[in-house]
Parts: sequence; C-alpha cells; structure tokens
Amino acid sequence: MRYLPVEVDVQGREALVVGASVEVVSKVERLLEAGARVVVVASGEVDPAITRLAAEGRVTLERREASAADIDGKVIVYVATTEDGRAAPFHARGLVEGRLVCTLDRPELSTFVNPAVVRAAGLTMTFATGGTSPGALRRIREDLEALFADPRFARFLEALAGLRERLPRGERAARMAEAVKGFAVEARLRFPEWIDRGEEP
Repeated sequence: MRYLPVEVDVQGREALVVGASVEVVSKVERLLEAGARVVVVASGEVDPAITRLAAEGRVTLERREASAADIDGKVIVYVATTEDGRAAPFHARGLVEGRLVCTLDRPELSTFVNPAVVRAAGLTMTFATGGTSPGALRRIREDLEALFADPRFARFLEALAGLRERLPRGERAARMAEAVKGFAVEARLRFPEWIDRGEEP
C-alpha cells in the first residue's frame, strides 16, 4: 500500500478522536499544537491526560459510544480500538465521503496512516512505514530526537535564519550554501542479533 505524504491545515477546525486511552494522548496533543478543536468521544477508559485537557477546556470530552455520524464536519478522525466491528463503520464512511480516518495500528481500516514526527529547533521531520511497523518508527523518532537535541543545532539554525534575513535575494543561494559547509548528520544503523543470523524475530 502506498501513501501520499501531505501536511493538513487543521487550524481552527474540528478533529474527532474516538477513544481516550493512553494511545491517543500523543495524537490529541499534536492536534492541539496544530490549532485543531478536538472532540474526544469515549465510552470506556479515559487516560488522566485526556481528563486534564478536558478540565482545562482544551478538548471536548463526550462520555458515550461513538458512531460514524460523529465524523460529520470533522477535518480528521483518529479511531483507537482493537475491535474491527467498531472501527469499520468509520473507515467505510471515510472511504465513501473522502474523509481522513486513521485507525491506530490498523492501516487496513484507515484512509491515511499517521507518521512519526520529530521536531527540533523549528525543524520538522516525518517518517512512515505505511503502518507496518509503528515500533520501529517510534525507535527512529526517539533516536533522532536525542540526536537533534544538541543545543548547537538550535544555534546553528538560528544563525542561518539570521543570515538569510540579512542577505539580498540575489546573494542568498551562494552564501547559504557556503554557510552550511561542514555541517553533516553522521549516523549508523544497529540491528538486533537475529537479523545478522538471518532468523525471524
């Protein structure tokens, strides 16, 4: 399955999250950071972080069973459930209406998959495997966040931004190319032993 990488403008628009377990907390936080108005509908467990966001008035929490009709007017939908029967109506309606619906860890019941996101000093990087390996993406995200947490990286980007603002348009390309000489990302991959032995996990 192939996907088209895009960024979606959700500023001031409603997003729906079905379920309120710990798995949805990061999705809700990302939606809020992007300026979405988040509605969480959940009949079961509610993570304390969601309860706190609702108490602060940052999300709307509705304690009831969600239905496919809840996606009306929503720009994007996240569904957190392990039950195919509960997720299928949202996916089916998303397909018919051309809506963005993601069932967490279930790409076959999604119209899009959620990429891993690394943000550092104003730089945003996204990574996706088409929904096949969330665990590997999580590890890549954690390692890259640690790598780009180097305080020199933030100073480097700030200096480049200042230089770009000072340069006349006709001089920018050459001077910016010169300024980044010497910068590189040096990394290596390390795998579990079963890969080198040619075994299955």
